[in-house]
Amino acid sequence: MQAFRRDGHAFVARLRAAERPVLLDVVDGVVDLFGNVPEPGDDLDPFSRITMTIEDVPPPQDPALHRLLPDASRDPQLAGELRRYTEGELRISKVAKLRRLRVAIEQAEPDLVVVPSEAADVAAALTDVRLVLGSRLGLETDEQAEALDELVADPDDPADDADATRRFLASVYLVLTELQDGLLRLMLADLPEEAPPAPPTGGRHRR
Repeated sequence: MQAFRRDGHAFVARLRAAERPVLLDVVDGVVDLFGNVPEPGDDLDPFSRITMTIEDVPPPQDPALHRLLPDASRDPQLAGELRRYTEGELRISKVAKLRRLRVAIEQAEPDLVVVPSEAADVAAALTDVRLVLGSRLGLETDEQAEALDELVADPDDPADDADATRRFLASVYLVLTELQDGLLRLMLADLPEEAPPAPPTGGRHRR
């Protein structure tokens, strides 16, 4: 993989042939975590986007999904009440961004092309996929994330299937991290420079 670079009016990254189907499978797996979520083009009653249950909504049991849909309050009762009104819309928003990322990956032959107007959504989707992989890998600290480079580069054969799976997930996590970092750098470079502060006026009387 080659990290994102600017190409005309778009951001472009080069994917290897073997990386494209793997990334598609990983994105599909994250989408599946959210369950049955409407497609972006579905004609929905706006009120159907709000979870109108009588009881508060409990947090997700899957730790990875809980990272994507964290509690909005330390108070369990308040957190459940907030989920009741906000979680449905949040699921729709996150899945729409993941589907946009999937389209970009699916169309990468071999270049993954992202236009600036959609870059924030793609970056957000990459974050969510990395959060899920990080949960599966048990990453809790920056040091643990940095150790993944050594794990992937280990010349020894995996000790067992669990070790092989961990190395595979780690390699995908690192690819997604490089994609996200490169995209964010380009997005930051596109931000307008801050205007210099205006000179003070009326601070002193002229003589």
